[in-house]
Amino acid sequence: MNKYENKEAINKFCPRSGKPVEPDSLTQYKGLVVGFCNSGCRDDFARNINNRPNDASYFDVLIKEHGLSTST
Repeated sequence: MNKYENKEAINKFCPRSGKPVEPDSLTQYKGLVVGFCNSGCRDDFARNINNRPNDASYFDVLIKEHGLSTST
């Protein structure tokens, strides 16, 4: 079980595929829960966060648009 499974992601759609976020494919970015369409996308992002500028930019825009507080 993913430790974020009962949390709500800041995004509704995967930044890579545009498909809906799956509850078992959540992780953390800047202290916020973010989601992907599958665990493969989630794990790749988590392992390679510094090499995924498009994903990070997608989440940064959502954070700014919604005025969310981050841990960084």
